[in-house]
Amino acid sequence: MNGGPIVDLAQANGGRPQPPLLPPENGATVAHMNLLQGIINRLANNSASCKTWCLAMVAAVLSLAGSAHNAAIVAIALVPVVVFGFIDTMYLAHETAYRDLYNRMAARIRSGHYDRADAFNADASTGFFGFCLLFIWALFSWAVLPIYGGLIAAYVIARCTGALVWLTQ
Repeated sequence: MNGGPIVDLAQANGGRPQPPLLPPENGATVAHMNLLQGIINRLANNSASCKTWCLAMVAAVLSLAGSAHNAAIVAIALVPVVVFGFIDTMYLAHETAYRDLYNRMAARIRSGHYDRADAFNADASTGFFGFCLLFIWALFSWAVLPIYGGLIAAYVIARCTGALVWLTQ
């Protein structure tokens, strides 16, 4: 011994025993990272589905307006654009939060600070203001704004130029 004072780890940690660290090759560590990656993949797939469903519904409404020769029906196409745009933005904001959690856990594993308290932590909450910032970032991202903003812009341009009446004749 070096003659220095012996420090009890439980005492140094506020009376709680230190949770043991988990190595990177531990099955729980790998399963946790796979769990987070699965959540991220599901959110990304749901985001892609939102775009697919939105475009299909807009095409159906435009077809109905053309076959009914009624330009007023085209305005109904804005409903799925707004609804799916909001849902898609929420998926993208949540995906970003989970990517951040995944990166934080990966950094803890690489640095050797990943412990049992971290295992299977899937809480990607960022607080209200943090999520608002993620939502705004997602709304103006390349994955949301060009699709939904483009559909709204196309409607506005068609409405202002009279193209809606020409399309439904």
